[in-house]
Amino acid sequence: MAPPLDSSSTYSFSDTETFARASRAKTGAGYVYSRWANPTVDAFEGAVADLEGTEGAEAFASGMGAISSIFLALCSSGDRIVATRQLYGNSYSLLQGRLPRYGINATFCDHDDHTAIAAALDGARLLYCETIGNPKVQVADLPHLAGLAHDAGIPLVVDNTFASPALCRPVEHGASIVVHSATKFIGGHHDLLGGVVCASVQLLEPVAAVARDLGPTLAPFNAWLGLRGIATLPLRVQRSSATALEVARALQRWEGIDAVYYPGLESSPSYPLIGALLDGRGGGTLAFEVRGGRERAGAFQEALGLIRPAASLGGTHSLIVHSAGVTHTQLGPEELASAGISEGLCRLSVGLEDPGDLIDDLAGALAATG
Repeated sequence: MAPPLDSSSTYSFSDTETFARASRAKTGAGYVYSRWANPTVDAFEGAVADLEGTEGAEAFASGMGAISSIFLALCSSGDRIVATRQLYGNSYSLLQGRLPRYGINATFCDHDDHTAIAAALDGARLLYCETIGNPKVQVADLPHLAGLAHDAGIPLVVDNTFASPALCRPVEHGASIVVHSATKFIGGHHDLLGGVVCASVQLLEPVAAVARDLGPTLAPFNAWLGLRGIATLPLRVQRSSATALEVARALQRWEGIDAVYYPGLESSPSYPLIGALLDGRGGGTLAFEVRGGRERAGAFQEALGLIRPAASLGGTHSLIVHSAGVTHTQLGPEELASAGISEGLCRLSVGLEDPGDLIDDLAGALAATG
């Protein structure tokens, strides 16, 4: 019942002509070398493509490997990317600091400033956003952004990590390419690194070519772990989403919490979008501002017992990070302010623990630092 794990890095052939033909093709004519293709990795790619409703998928050693390969595959020196400002810190630093060294520049706009996005798309190569932005969990209006990209004649690329295909399939809303950090909800157990790009065969080919040249290959064992995670993905996402809503409602009632950000709250600007885009759920990640800034936020996290201060999200255990100090260290003070990230902002990834236990843990830590 468990999927087979093929750990081979290379494969032998009985005749040299078949060997040469498969080597020229790289994929589809027999397995040659696992940087090009591997049976276990292929099975993982097929499963994620099926979940996202795309023709195919290409797996990578990490989410950033997948994101970087998209940009390098679709853009050349002199090209420009338009991206929403609500992004994971490494995605922002890649666009802001590293790609410009190779002549690829980026324009950043707020995810809901559609007028600015439309104006910026003139002459751009692609539009990039996250389904649920990191770290303040704002939901992007994917159909509207897809329409703007379509009018500009360019692809919409969507990082669907925070939602997962259990909540949202961006291609159904007009996206051309979907990317995941499989480390998060798809893996779901805090024990693998991986990334995956889902798209049409035509769009995937240049991405796969970059992967073959640069080598950010997903290991077969991590693909096997990803297949295990997919088996429980909808159950985990449903549970974490339901618990996150309970936790967000509790946080709203407490002194010492200045703001709570969660799409499932009726007070959230993103609430009108979750019915059409996220199956009526807000996802398993929320954010909140601890009164007292960075110092109290740090003490608050250290006072937690069940919830652990740790990077990443989407796994079985609840994890908390100080956004300015962990996930967005690449941003300076002005960039943090522009992204709306305060000194007291904490991002909480809700796991599978009992909701009451999580709420008690948060309440106790807040009382201990009051």
